[in-house]
Amino acid sequence: MRNGDEGAMKDFLVRFFDLRPQNENDYCTFLIWQMSRKLAIALVAAISICCLCILWSARPAGLYRTYRYDALSLRFATGKVRILGKSGYTAYVGDVDHGMVKGRGTLYDPQEQVVYEGEFDANAYNGTGRYYSENALLLYEGEFQDNLYNGEGRQYREDGTLWYDGNFDRGQREGDGTLYSVVQDKVYTGAFRDDQIFYPIFLGRSAAETAEIYLGQREVYTGAVRGVHMKEIGAVSFGGDGSSALDETFQVSGLYVLQPEICLAGGRCDQIPQLTEALGEAVYQGNTFLTLEDAVALNLCCEASDKEVLYGRAKIAMRSIFDDVAEVSRLEKAYQAYIYVFDKDGILYTFFCKDRDSGFDFYRIEE
Repeated sequence: MRNGDEGAMKDFLVRFFDLRPQNENDYCTFLIWQMSRKLAIALVAAISICCLCILWSARPAGLYRTYRYDALSLRFATGKVRILGKSGYTAYVGDVDHGMVKGRGTLYDPQEQVVYEGEFDANAYNGTGRYYSENALLLYEGEFQDNLYNGEGRQYREDGTLWYDGNFDRGQREGDGTLYSVVQDKVYTGAFRDDQIFYPIFLGRSAAETAEIYLGQREVYTGAVRGVHMKEIGAVSFGGDGSSALDETFQVSGLYVLQPEICLAGGRCDQIPQLTEALGEAVYQGNTFLTLEDAVALNLCCEASDKEVLYGRAKIAMRSIFDDVAEVSRLEKAYQAYIYVFDKDGILYTFFCKDRDSGFDFYRIEE
């Protein structure tokens, strides 16, 4: 820049920031006072800036500062923010503390459907909240710890009906809880372990005590066997004493769980090597003839499964007395299966297999 241009620029800046009036045209009238026109403009600008700052500090809670997920400035942000995902969608709206998600907020998926709303700490679900499916249906509401269901909570089916109300531990049903049917009737209320009903709870119970635990539909067996099919939890109990499974003197001595898997030591097992790892070496294994109780359980398992169970149904002499009561007489044809028997913590587990190398189809527990 030439010296002449520099001098002209310096003169312009001096005149621009010089608020003193130079002639009568530099004055303006405000009410009864006259003041420098430049000073008035400067005061109006200063007051406007102050008002804008006040309005911003007192902005409604619905207004949030917006950051990209990878913005350096987000690391220093505290308060209410909106965080944009990689493709620009709103990924999170809520509280942060020095860039960490902490407090209350809402997490969204790339379609901006709610994934989770509730309390956060250390960038994870911690505290109380609500978790949703991909279709924005509520799946769980209750307590969380490190992104897992933990504490008291309620779990819902995809159709929106309540499924389970009770305690969770590290994402699994654990402790006391209640299962509900699709029509919202109570089905089971009692203990859970490793995300499943704790089936040993029925062992040694009377008919009255069992009825307080299992509240769903029942089918009763009389005659040569005495038992109750608890259809809505996939189990059938058998026992002795009493003329039927409904007598006060009836006591559950064994329970069949009609499913090809079991939760043990925090994991699901459906193969014999897994059972051996969780329960130890089998105390017995080999081919055996099914008892009449075994055969009834087998046929119930066949009815509930869309796959072949063992070698198919057993031939049993049985007649219906009422819609939910059947009299069992005898096993009309011998039926063999391969079984593995384990003894663990006072419970005897018997797993029914088609052959030595196959997985099991159902199992029995007894004390």
